[in-house]
Amino acid sequence: MFSKKVQSYVKQIIVEEEIADREWATELAKALEQLQTEITKRQAVEAQLRQKTSEFAAILQVLPDSYFRLDADGSILDYMPEKMDSLYISLPEDYQGKSLRECLPTAVGDHFHQAINQVLETQSVVSFEYTLPLPEENNNFAARLLPLPDQQIIVLIRDTSDNIQAALIESDAKFRSIVENANNVIFALTLEGVFSYVSPNWTEIFGHEVAEVEGKSFIPFIHPDDVHICTDYFQRILTTGKKQEAIEYRVKHKNGSWRWHTSNSSAIKDANGNILYFVGICYDTTDRKEAEVALAERARLANFRADVDAALTQSDSLQNMMRRCTDALIEHLDAAFARIWTLNKQDNVLELQVSSGMYTHINGPHKCVPVGQFKIGLIAEEGKPHLTNSVQTDPRVGNKEWAQQEGMVAFAGYPLIVEDETVGVIAMFARQTVTESTFTALEFAAQEIAIGIKRKQAEIALRESAQREALLNRLSNQIRASLDLNHIVETAVQEIHNLFQIDRCVFFWYRQDVDVPYWERVYEAKNLFLPCLLNDQEATNGEIELIAAKTLNGEIIRIDDVETVDDSIGRQFLQDFGFTAFMSLPVHTQSGEIGAFSCGYCSGFRPWLNNEVELLQAVTVQLAIAIDQAKLYTQSRITAQTAQDKAQQLEAALLELQQTQTQLIQTEKMSSLGQLVAGIAHEINNPVNFIYGNISHAREYTKDLLHLVELYQQSYCLPTPEIDQQINTIDLDFLKQDLPKILESMKMGSERIRQIVLSLRNFSRLDEDGIKAVDIHEGMDSTLLLLQNRLKAKPGHPEIQVIRDYGNLPPVVCHAGQMNQVFMNLLTNAIDALEESYPAKRRSAYVKSHTLQKGEVPMSLVNNTEQRTNEPQLLLLSETLRVACLRAGVQAGKPDGSCSTWEDPIALGVSPWEKTALPPQCTASQGQMIFPQIRIRSLIQEDHVIIRIADNGPGMSEEVRKRLFDPFFTTKPVGKGTGMGLSISYQIIVQKHGGKIQCISAPGEGAEFVVMIPLKQEPST
Repeated sequence: MFSKKVQSYVKQIIVEEEIADREWATELAKALEQLQTEITKRQAVEAQLRQKTSEFAAILQVLPDSYFRLDADGSILDYMPEKMDSLYISLPEDYQGKSLRECLPTAVGDHFHQAINQVLETQSVVSFEYTLPLPEENNNFAARLLPLPDQQIIVLIRDTSDNIQAALIESDAKFRSIVENANNVIFALTLEGVFSYVSPNWTEIFGHEVAEVEGKSFIPFIHPDDVHICTDYFQRILTTGKKQEAIEYRVKHKNGSWRWHTSNSSAIKDANGNILYFVGICYDTTDRKEAEVALAERARLANFRADVDAALTQSDSLQNMMRRCTDALIEHLDAAFARIWTLNKQDNVLELQVSSGMYTHINGPHKCVPVGQFKIGLIAEEGKPHLTNSVQTDPRVGNKEWAQQEGMVAFAGYPLIVEDETVGVIAMFARQTVTESTFTALEFAAQEIAIGIKRKQAEIALRESAQREALLNRLSNQIRASLDLNHIVETAVQEIHNLFQIDRCVFFWYRQDVDVPYWERVYEAKNLFLPCLLNDQEATNGEIELIAAKTLNGEIIRIDDVETVDDSIGRQFLQDFGFTAFMSLPVHTQSGEIGAFSCGYCSGFRPWLNNEVELLQAVTVQLAIAIDQAKLYTQSRITAQTAQDKAQQLEAALLELQQTQTQLIQTEKMSSLGQLVAGIAHEINNPVNFIYGNISHAREYTKDLLHLVELYQQSYCLPTPEIDQQINTIDLDFLKQDLPKILESMKMGSERIRQIVLSLRNFSRLDEDGIKAVDIHEGMDSTLLLLQNRLKAKPGHPEIQVIRDYGNLPPVVCHAGQMNQVFMNLLTNAIDALEESYPAKRRSAYVKSHTLQKGEVPMSLVNNTEQRTNEPQLLLLSETLRVACLRAGVQAGKPDGSCSTWEDPIALGVSPWEKTALPPQCTASQGQMIFPQIRIRSLIQEDHVIIRIADNGPGMSEEVRKRLFDPFFTTKPVGKGTGMGLSISYQIIVQKHGGKIQCISAPGEGAEFVVMIPLKQEPST
């Protein structure tokens, strides 16, 4: 028997269906409305009202309902006392003015109050039901409220308990019939999850007796993976109090199988809204689930076959095709990892090609599996698949501890066979059971993959054959087209390296015409990450005895794995160079020369195929023929070159003889000039020393005499007439002032002569021999001093401004006299160029506007470095020259009176070590040169000294610049230049000092000579 709570729940559902039985109440309401209308119309007539009231009272007496008449506040105006007992409403004797709400329980009274307000607002009938809790049982009542005029309300109440009870009995019978005959399971659960009721069909559906279920927790009957789904579901119902969407879970049958079920549940509450327990209904969806799984598996296997077909038809390489197939196993068959081995027939070994999934490396212990060993080798040997869904108990699975640790459940391995020929094995491990349909799909895929591998291998073989033929043809054509031995070897090595996809290919020559024969590495082609063997010359014949002995005997060396080499020295030698696989083919020529092609692999095992060896043998034969041809051609060329070299040597000897002859003449001239200069300097030096030595004493004596005269004048204030006359005659005051100045001028003149003598001696350097550390600036200044006369202004020529920009140079080890000769040649050429380039039409203007005034001294040297205290003649730019330059700048349209700046050396193609500024050109507005300049710079760059001598002359063309240092080449008029100055300077700088000399010039841009010599030379003995 169902509990009362269940019955009440069912009764509430049935009561709602009895609305049709209460149509009489609606008809009554309409009658009352009509009656009320009549009463309203006839209120003025008391008799009629009483009559209608009597009629209404009579009607009320006939009705089975209890009657109340209320005002707008809910107070009782009138009621039918005869039927009050059945309503269980206790009214006081003095009920007038009492509220109906006060006579009822609070919840029921509140319900009446709300209904009264609704009637007053809407002026329509309001109906509702309520229950009164009684000691024995609850009684159910139906109330209807009708509006009356003057804001009054009639309340009709009827006891419906008997009707509901009958309906409940009938409903309970119907409900029990439905439950007992339904295919669905109805259950009730306590809040603790314990079955308080299950429908009798539980036994038929799940196999358990009802007694075995009721009073037990639902958890043992639910699949462990689905328990949290159910607990979360009931928790949501308990939290929200609302019905939730259906859930799916697996229920355990008594026979141990799992059945899928879908369930809907709701909460049962008491009158106060507290949840008492759960009621639910569930139905079996196993067939639908299995159909969905089967459909999903068919779709999954269809996608798998589609991906395999795409891999077989769309892959561009064998490796990519196999990789896509194993990836398809991982993606669609839920494999933990999948691998494909291909069969190496030559060694009868299965070689791992691809691996996808949790293991992607192919260099592990399963890289090479001999046929007939392990489970993979046995599959290939037997030609039969090996399938299992119990890896832990499979005898062919060796590492069961690994399988258990990784959770492996199933294994499937299939031989890849095409026309009874095994091409490989495909295998996979899975962490879940593999279905029969999956095994079938995998078997079908294995057949397709085997065909695809065979086809790709045939394509590769055909392509390689075509490539080899093309290589042979290409090499043959190149060998025939070229007789250059190095080019032939280089071409062969590069082509072999590219064709075989090896890491390194080297060609060796065996040099046997020496005391200790050795192997010379001639050419090498390698991958970028490998070191170059050509720089390693430490390999002796003993270290490569393994290679050398077989090569000399014409034998081929094939080493698929260096680790298998028996000779420890040879193995260590190959390993030192990073080889893991090695092959060498000998080359023997008709001329007796011996060489070898060495092919190396540096990243693991590599089997050398027979067709590869055959191709290399064909290449070596072609190469040997080409080498013999190249040798003959080289010998003929050597003979012709020898004859040509002898002719060139004779020509060079003749030219050298001419140069030597000219140099001897020039050297003799310079020697004679040096002796002459040294003699003159010596002869001048003696009297100058006499004058310079006595000038200081003369200054002291004169000073003493003048002081004595002053004392006489102070002591004898009134001189005699003769003395006074003589004082006036000699102008004693002027004499006292001028005499010290004369002596000082004489001192400066003697110092000037001494400096000239010193410069002559420094230039000649007759007292020095060989290379020594000298001040290079001192030699330059001496040369400038000797050329001072050519730098001064002359009629028709302005003075040449020399700008010295000396760096801080240490003593330079060099041939001082020869360096002075270089400076003299370069400065003389610069002066000649400036004199020739000065515009003739401007000479007269210069003479007129730059005639020296009285007391004006021409200044031609400008020193941009620290002024030397012992060289008073090297002063700053003269005021005359400065004013003229300012005039030229103003004439050129420059407001600051500046002249043009140094030109950009980059525009003239200056080399990196020459990039310093070229000399400035002071130009007028028409671009004509006004003031000739020579700029001398010196600096240190690393361990070299650089001297730059630049002029702003007319420059020179590129043809002239290229021939500047050629012997006997000159651009000067006949009789003015020999063409040997720059040639000798070139030999002094380059041959004697190991330096460089270069000219930078362009037409109209001046010229600059850059001299660079080492800071230190090997001292002469």
